[in-house]
Amino acid sequence: MSRIYIFLLAGVGLLISSVGAVFSIFGLTHLFSGAPLSVGIMAGSLEAAKLVVAGFLYRYWGHIHKFMRSYLSCAVVALSMITSLGIFGYLSHAYQTSSLATRTAQMKIDGLISERADILAQIDRTEKFIDNVPKSRISKKFALYEDSRTQIRKLHHRSEELDDTIDQLKQGLVKTATEIGPLMDVADTFGLKVDTVAKILILIFVSVFDPLAIFIVFAWGLAVRLREKYRGNEYKIAQLAFSKPVDHRYKKSA
Repeated sequence: MSRIYIFLLAGVGLLISSVGAVFSIFGLTHLFSGAPLSVGIMAGSLEAAKLVVAGFLYRYWGHIHKFMRSYLSCAVVALSMITSLGIFGYLSHAYQTSSLATRTAQMKIDGLISERADILAQIDRTEKFIDNVPKSRISKKFALYEDSRTQIRKLHHRSEELDDTIDQLKQGLVKTATEIGPLMDVADTFGLKVDTVAKILILIFVSVFDPLAIFIVFAWGLAVRLREKYRGNEYKIAQLAFSKPVDHRYKKSA
């Protein structure tokens, strides 16, 4: 059973590290789009070296020179930060891509709403100016009304066109927002902006992904060392994990 668990740790660690490496490589190629192939090769080689060095440090920590141990430890931490930065870039790019249509439609809606507000303000200023003409100058008031009537009619027509366009964009916005609908629901629940929720989730992913892969490498190294030290005797290994006597089934299966 111990051997199966060692294989399980190795498989899970390889899976998480591989997925994290792929995300990181794609993210770094987006950050350094001028030379994506070179960056991808460099990032992939550093990812493999990081896991090997992390396992080496755990297994031979007491046998390594202090300077070498310090350098390799700093290298693993630095590479972990680079991996996390790449994952952040990849997830951020994915979110920006999925929300691009929504952002574009919202910007158009905001621009049209601003234009409609300017038109309504212009109509209101014109009507107030005519209303403020004294009744004693009724002929001038009538002339101003006749001159501005065509312009006001055009402005009202333009305002109605803007209303129709805004309604159409809002209907389309509902369809395009389905890609980030869950994020919008979470944002509404906690009273936050969608961008804020996306950044929080990305930071949670980044803070867990690569450190978990490294610690799984440590756990795999520990499991291998215990099996080598006690020659696969599950009874002795279990005694290290429990302070009270364990079930004798471990002893029988040893």
